[in-house]
Amino acid sequence: MNVQERLSRAPLARPVLTAWAAHWVIVLIGILGPIGDAPARLAITGTWLDNFLQWDSQWFVDIARYGYVFPLHVQKTFIPTGNSVPFVPYDKAAAFLPGLPILVHALGIGGAWVLTNLLFGLDLALAYAIAEEEWKGAGFPAAMLLAANPCAIFFSSLYTETYTLTAFLLILWGLERPADRRRLAAACLGAFLAPSFHDLGAFAILFALRLARSRRFLAAMGFTASFCLTPAAYALYMWHRFGTPFALLAAEASWHRHWTWPFVNVRDAIAEGAFTSVGVLTVFVTGLLCVQGGLAIWRDRFLLAPRNGRIIDSLESGLWMWCLAAIDLCANMPHNPLESTLRFASVAYPATAGVARSFARRPTSPLYWMVFAAFATVGTLGAGLFSHGWFFQ
Repeated sequence: MNVQERLSRAPLARPVLTAWAAHWVIVLIGILGPIGDAPARLAITGTWLDNFLQWDSQWFVDIARYGYVFPLHVQKTFIPTGNSVPFVPYDKAAAFLPGLPILVHALGIGGAWVLTNLLFGLDLALAYAIAEEEWKGAGFPAAMLLAANPCAIFFSSLYTETYTLTAFLLILWGLERPADRRRLAAACLGAFLAPSFHDLGAFAILFALRLARSRRFLAAMGFTASFCLTPAAYALYMWHRFGTPFALLAAEASWHRHWTWPFVNVRDAIAEGAFTSVGVLTVFVTGLLCVQGGLAIWRDRFLLAPRNGRIIDSLESGLWMWCLAAIDLCANMPHNPLESTLRFASVAYPATAGVARSFARRPTSPLYWMVFAAFATVGTLGAGLFSHGWFFQ
């Protein structure tokens, strides 16, 4: 690498490493904080790594070990986390998409965890690059706000959030400059990965509209085909394994999440005494999705004239944020109506990137540090609760 290449990469490396360090300070303070272990805390490996292997991590590990049908003695290990045994339906694990279990099976628990954290480093670099390309000076606050996400612990745990975020950031970065073949290939890779890890990846198909609006119809077809590969393969596997391509839907229904009108989940949480400070934050973040989504759509409202180089402020990003907001406003779980809704919103990078734009010319202003401190405080609390076995949501 010559001197010029080193100088060109230095501005990216420094803020990304700073954001990465801030992320780990938040996570480690939470882990080492004075919070007692929950009775349901898992001890999957018996090592320090168990701080990052709680709740849904148990599903990913056991799917990697046993496939999508667990022996009864394995099902019994899920009782402390509130699961009834035997599982009904028996293919209940089918609600978890195969991407992460495949990685755990191939790399082992430790290897998959290392990959997760390496990818989050890539996410911070992409977050910086995307925001910096759109608004000079916004890259650093964008990366920092992502690193200090209220759900920061999930991005360093054996969870699907990092992989879903990586997929969407590849799409955003690629579609900033779709005329560049390498970027278009990155976007197609993101389209392939998005539905491989989490149901929320289904919203990646919205970004095919970006290519259609740019009259890149062959590219839009390629993007769509990339997106369809994993769902089609998973449906075929479900058909072969369980006799129906829709086992995922039955498995999802077994978790008892139901759908109500917007804000009914907030009302129910208040009525049931389950509306905590995390609930307040959830309502705030959902509002942020609504506002930023509306602004993005308004700034890119000319249907057949998307602005090249603008993907955060785009119709597609706005629709994506609104779809996530709709899920957060309408999803309702028994006993904890707002369960997981904050985590659903954590992958919506354009929302916080839009906030970062406000600090592009004053990245060290008191207001920026107040926002960062608020994010980091909740992120620290979340890391402490999650790592000690308390359900953060």
